[in-house]
Amino acid sequence: MQERRKWIDVARGVSIILVVLGHSGNEVIDHYFGWFRMPLFFLVSGLLFKSVMPDKYISWALKRIRTFMIPYFAYGICIAVLVAAKLRDPLSVSRDIWNLIYGGTVLGGWYGVFWFITCLLLVHLLMGFLTRYPVKVQAAAVLVSYTTAHFVSMTSLAEKDIPWNADVALLAVAFFFLGYTVKSQLASWLERGTWFIPALLISAAAIVLNKEQIWIFRMDMKMKVYTQPVLDLIVPLACVLIVLQMCYWITRWRVSSVLAFLGTVTISIMYLHIPVNIVLKYGLGLEYGSFVFTLAGVLLPLGVAWIMSKSSLLSMLFLGQQGFGRKGKLQGKLKAAG
Repeated sequence: MQERRKWIDVARGVSIILVVLGHSGNEVIDHYFGWFRMPLFFLVSGLLFKSVMPDKYISWALKRIRTFMIPYFAYGICIAVLVAAKLRDPLSVSRDIWNLIYGGTVLGGWYGVFWFITCLLLVHLLMGFLTRYPVKVQAAAVLVSYTTAHFVSMTSLAEKDIPWNADVALLAVAFFFLGYTVKSQLASWLERGTWFIPALLISAAAIVLNKEQIWIFRMDMKMKVYTQPVLDLIVPLACVLIVLQMCYWITRWRVSSVLAFLGTVTISIMYLHIPVNIVLKYGLGLEYGSFVFTLAGVLLPLGVAWIMSKSSLLSMLFLGQQGFGRKGKLQGKLKAAG
């Protein structure tokens, strides 16, 4: 695996672990990790994004919608059936499916992370459209989106349940755009450690100020909690740069291969880590802390994904093009070559 590709996969692996850990119920972890765990995911997604030719946009967009939404509804319907069985209320399935269609902040509990999928899809569709224009035009559009997102978050509009968290996508596209535009320079910056010390100083200052209650910074993208336009970019980016720098450095260690593998199988972990822990905690009555929550939320979905990878139908529905550790893509290329 090329080092450039490997550190990106390591970053994706670290991202999904941070997402799971952030949902473990520890308020301190949730507060500080909330500063950057979703910006990290959006920025890393931007690193992997490629421009779209204007005449190919419609077909590309339709394919992208299928890629995102087939697993979205596959996991969602399965969870809806499980919830209905637990509640002994078959009618809850139709209510939950309607909420899945509407998406965004109406989804919680078992569906707590589903907002991210539709939000990321909207970011992809917006960025795919913008890539037909020069970078300056793209940057201007992203700035308008970022400003609009803050207008929404700082007014009564923040209380509205916008379908698919479309208003949050206006903020998320800024981090995605940064990943997309700096990907050619970022590897060299990380190789030299250019931004590590400045990012470390900014992050440390923010942590100290928060701990001493001098200044409170909070970011919760799903719930539209971002009300400091300048710092909502600076603080998350500083934290993200620290994480990316560490991901780049640890590619020299063997343990990085485990994280890189996790970075290729994020879909099952993203969808299943909350339902798995709900079943363990409330279904089986087990009590445990953040470490076991994270371990169960990563390993059990991986086991489920491995089982599903044995079936082409289940792989298509639940694992998408990614397959299990890019196995699906590799097999597709081999078939095409044959």
